[in-house]
Amino acid sequence: MRYVSMIAAAAILVGCETVPNEAPAQSEIRYITTDAARAAGFPFSPAVEADGWVFLSGALGTVPGGGLAPGGIGPETRQTMDNIQATLESQGLGWDRVVKCSVFLADIAEWPAFNEIYKTYFDGNYPARSALGASGLALGARVEIECIAKR
Repeated sequence: MRYVSMIAAAAILVGCETVPNEAPAQSEIRYITTDAARAAGFPFSPAVEADGWVFLSGALGTVPGGGLAPGGIGPETRQTMDNIQATLESQGLGWDRVVKCSVFLADIAEWPAFNEIYKTYFDGNYPARSALGASGLALGARVEIECIAKR
């Protein structure tokens, strides 16, 4: 009580209003999954929405039925972007709602080939992005991308 009274007194001195000590409103969190994700049994959701922000897990260039898209970094990047697009569309979102992407490349020397495919998914307004070379990605992938979108 004494501490709260001191804060109230300080607020009065500087002309601030005090706010009752209340717990913050609970954020709405929605876990987004698919039948394929459940069947795979991985311990993560393909996406989670919290207060209108949609956080997509890292996506790989896997094709329906399993395995990575054959042909190297170009086809694998295209399949990765298509997989992200499918997750976005399942939530009524498009690439225009993506605000941040993180890119992980098995070989940073493949950066130019990756960029050639990546940029075709945007209309010239690109999300913020970071990228790094990794010493290994799941399933032996060449690329993994995670994104954040705003509803």
